[in-house]
Amino acid sequence: MTVPVEMSSHARLTPSPSQASVRLLGATELAAHVEIWQQLSDRALFPNISYEPWMVMPVLQACDTSNLYFVLVFGPGDKELWGFVPLEKQTRCLHLPIRNLALWQHRYSYVTAPLLDAGHAREALEAFWHWLEGNPLGAHVLDTNWLLADGAFHDLWVDFAMGRISVLLNDFPRALYRAEKPLAEYLSHVVSRKSQLEFHRRERRLAEVGALQYRTANTPAEVDAWLEDFLNLEAAGWKGEPGGRAFASYPEDAAYFRTITREAFRRGRVLLLSLTLDGTPIAMRHTLLAGNGAYAFRTAYDEKFSKYSPGTLLELEVMRRIQRQPGIEWMDSCAAPRHVLLNRIWRERRMIRRSLFSDGSTAGDLLVSVLPLIRWAGKLIRPGKTPNYLQKSTHSQGDLS
Repeated sequence: MTVPVEMSSHARLTPSPSQASVRLLGATELAAHVEIWQQLSDRALFPNISYEPWMVMPVLQACDTSNLYFVLVFGPGDKELWGFVPLEKQTRCLHLPIRNLALWQHRYSYVTAPLLDAGHAREALEAFWHWLEGNPLGAHVLDTNWLLADGAFHDLWVDFAMGRISVLLNDFPRALYRAEKPLAEYLSHVVSRKSQLEFHRRERRLAEVGALQYRTANTPAEVDAWLEDFLNLEAAGWKGEPGGRAFASYPEDAAYFRTITREAFRRGRVLLLSLTLDGTPIAMRHTLLAGNGAYAFRTAYDEKFSKYSPGTLLELEVMRRIQRQPGIEWMDSCAAPRHVLLNRIWRERRMIRRSLFSDGSTAGDLLVSVLPLIRWAGKLIRPGKTPNYLQKSTHSQGDLS
């Protein structure tokens, strides 16, 4: 379905001179735009890999898409795609019966920054806000979920957010590695000399147990073998326990993992690294590459060797290789904010923020204004638990004590 941009009587924006046009599509209509969608992904202001077509399309094939909508912003003549904003229509907001639109966050999406053409990001975001103010879905509230809260994308978002009725629900930092210096120099500013010597000592001790080697998957056959080794290793650890979300515990998730990994390898967008002992993996790391950044997508290690900290040793090797990777400037941990290992050896932080925004209408302004009070009153009546992503991680992934 194609929906023209309509202006609300309460719109805060002046008409855009960019001649950008907006289309609202359902999930089944996206396949026709995959090529220009990927082109947009490759030149996006922020390289959000979880919104690239080869990451999104397998999700759509396995989930209910009836409440998913996709705002596509086209440049003049519809020749280029300038913006891609995936949305989920929800009937509840903060457990209240309030219709809203949320930036879509599928299970393996760790940030919800929309894809915006770096050369036309302002025009694209302006067109989106115009559309939101008169959106045909009957929603007066926008929920950002895990929106990026730093860098050039955030600076631009703030320009359009200022003056709007909004409420900050929560924000949190998560570990970020900036690959600007050789690993030894980087670690000298992050951990003590004693800890660095301990890293080397544990690696030597592990090498005394058997043949120790860092390996990457470099062929399609090696990728397939790596995938099966990873699924088995992850399932054998704490993630394989009830509620642990090991891929192997959920057939559809395992299929998704295999699909995107093979496609990422085909595109040269993944680093599959293993620490092996006598040829058997005891720690494995899946790292996705996007633009000038990388994402620590998944990690597993053999808990029988936890006293040697295989997770830490492999993490240091990943950092070393990312630092040498041409064009890669940072690596997002995709981890909980109080991750024991990564918060120790990664110095920088990335801010993630969830906010609610009014669409600019009287109803939207009222709803967003009173929601904090309603939420506070609800907590008095029915105290809630801390969100999962704000809880302290209880699994050290083999880090040093």
